[in-house]
Amino acid sequence: MKLRYLLILGILVFLNGFVFTVLFLMASREMARPVPTPTEIPSREPTMQPTFTSTPVGPTPTNTPEPTSTSTLEPIATNTLVVAPQTPTHTNTPAPPSSTPLPPTPTIPPPTVTPTTPATEPTSTPTPTPSPTAEGDWDFRYVHGSVVAQPNCGTVYLRGKIRGVGGEPVNGRTVRLRFAGNVAYKVSGEGENPGVWGFAPLAQEHYHSPFTFLLDMVESEANPVPQSDTVEIQFTDCSVAGQFTDITFEYAR
Repeated sequence: MKLRYLLILGILVFLNGFVFTVLFLMASREMARPVPTPTEIPSREPTMQPTFTSTPVGPTPTNTPEPTSTSTLEPIATNTLVVAPQTPTHTNTPAPPSSTPLPPTPTIPPPTVTPTTPATEPTSTPTPTPSPTAEGDWDFRYVHGSVVAQPNCGTVYLRGKIRGVGGEPVNGRTVRLRFAGNVAYKVSGEGENPGVWGFAPLAQEHYHSPFTFLLDMVESEANPVPQSDTVEIQFTDCSVAGQFTDITFEYAR
């Protein structure tokens, strides 16, 4: 064992001596260099320290990048528990009643409208048909179909005219109106256009009451002898027919 230690120690002493000798020679070489002239620009400052140069053994290794591994690592299987969602099953399960049940929504029936008047408006305005009495030996006669009836609740009236042989208006002839026990007389042309006469027999409160109007021509109010046939007009309501116009009597001889 001692011999081995002595051998190792001798080797170390030899190596130290070798290194010391090399360093000494390098230092002597540096000191033996000529001093540069002032014009010379040294490339670098001389150093008095010894330079340790490590000489690599063997070829100089190059920085060769390590190859990138292109292999795809397979995932390691792990015991992962996958829980599949359950498909809900729709069942007609009645909802539990709440603590305070809601009262049922009351059904409000539509209001019942009771008509105040049972009468219904007609789709068209009827034209009353005058009914002349049996024809006799009259001086004048009613022209059938001449009356024109229209609704009018502003004023209920009857209006007409008297014509001569050639159709000219005739003044001074008396027209009589009878209804509900009342009698009224008008003379053609008095306060009117030639040959024209007119009646407004009803008060406004009777505009919706039915009446039968009878019209004819007489000798005079003082001597009411008939001079023509009688025209009968049925009045029902002013909204149906409130005005009767163009009631024409003409000379018959």
